[in-house]
Amino acid sequence: MKKHIQTWLLVAAILTLVSCSSENGEIVADNETNKLMTFTATQEGDAVNTKTALSSDGKTIQWEEGDKISIFDGKGNQAFELKTGAGTNSATFEGKSSEAKTYTAIYPYQQNATLSVGKVTKVTNVTLPATQKAIEGGGFDPTAALMMAQSNNTSLKFKNVVGYVKVKPNFACSKIVLRSGSASEYLAGTGTLTYNNDAPTLDFTTSNSKSHSITLEGNIESEKTYYIAVPTTKLTAGWTISFTTSDGSNVYTRKSKKDITFTRNKVINLGEFNTNGGYWLDDNGIVPTSQQVDLGLEVTIDNKKYKVYFAKSNLTATGLAANETDFGDYFAWASTEPWLTSYTLTGSTINFNIWKEGKSGGYTESNAPYREGSNYTKYTKEETLEIFDDAARQILGGKWQVPTAHILYELCNQTKFTWSWSNNGMKISNGTNSIFLPAAGYIIDNDQLTSINVGGSYWSNMANLTIDAFYLYFDQTSQKRSYSDRCYGLPIRPVRLVKVE
Repeated sequence: MKKHIQTWLLVAAILTLVSCSSENGEIVADNETNKLMTFTATQEGDAVNTKTALSSDGKTIQWEEGDKISIFDGKGNQAFELKTGAGTNSATFEGKSSEAKTYTAIYPYQQNATLSVGKVTKVTNVTLPATQKAIEGGGFDPTAALMMAQSNNTSLKFKNVVGYVKVKPNFACSKIVLRSGSASEYLAGTGTLTYNNDAPTLDFTTSNSKSHSITLEGNIESEKTYYIAVPTTKLTAGWTISFTTSDGSNVYTRKSKKDITFTRNKVINLGEFNTNGGYWLDDNGIVPTSQQVDLGLEVTIDNKKYKVYFAKSNLTATGLAANETDFGDYFAWASTEPWLTSYTLTGSTINFNIWKEGKSGGYTESNAPYREGSNYTKYTKEETLEIFDDAARQILGGKWQVPTAHILYELCNQTKFTWSWSNNGMKISNGTNSIFLPAAGYIIDNDQLTSINVGGSYWSNMANLTIDAFYLYFDQTSQKRSYSDRCYGLPIRPVRLVKVE
């Protein structure tokens, strides 16, 4: 009898385990209450200020096939897919959810987002991407067209989270970059969405992933209108917008010192841009003459002689560092943005605060530009960076660039290097003018700052065969041109070349 009881207990246990398992083997709760539900979704506005697809009249907003939304029912983040209504501004979405008194919804679907309910509704881990896809004919990248809704039934009226910047280049481009003028003002990243008084806002303040710029990339055709999704924010230190031509031969940059306010559900039209427009920066880019140094260095490139002007301080995500002793930002080779977007120093210890979206693994091979598996797919011999992969050109505009390997070689040969014990770095002089390169070290992985205050490592723009790139290295007793793995984070000291007639 006892044996039979034990057998039945075992059978019951097995049945219980089976009943708590989904078809794919995932263990689920006994009290699973999710059921198939349908939500009706409409959108705010009827002008070019919302969502991703427009009708042929350019005014009616339309849902698209493949659209997905996040439904928060108080128990989880449920994915709902478009069922009907593609090509209209009212659609139904179908999925499984628990019945709830209040539903919160996010477009597009945000897999890692989490609901927090208090006096106001908040959703954390919502991403406005720093790289957006250019959509021909006035559409918006669906991953960037953030919307939010809250309802006590299955009818959702979405409100826009973002505003839009409208541009029309009259020349073909490979990318357009909008950049804030301040290191403390951000345009993209992962943050917290708050739904307050029917006006959702996205805040990056406490985010571990944010960016000072937004890049619109793709086949950007001449004389067509494009839109960049932007958060509700005010850029108090001005902004820049740059256009990289489709053949990579030039970057046109416009800078405004005036503040600009991006408003939810509104479009700011920056107008049309022509290559012969009078609004472009000159060869100095955004760098004032006072921040340029002539060390008397001249180099010959393709049988043409150039005078070399050095920037007075290191490169940052938004321009030049404020002081010549500042480390600036750390760039992987061929990356036009630093992956570590915020850090603090305590003596010789660095605190890694904020990583660029998708780069939290740090300065590793898997994150490196053009890296696939164990090989690089571009710059596989001694080649120089194309301008759309040159951080100095993309950030500063004008004719600024990462120094060539030859410039760094001549710098070592034609100037005097003097170590500064008071500032921990190298003073480089031609006897009349000088620059100072701080011993900022370099970053390996996401937590190893090497040689800080001991040695300096500065990128050149030339690859060295298959996995490395040339750089300038110095310490207290020596200086030389060497080469290192492209994925490492090194500072950049930009240069500008002026042709000698």
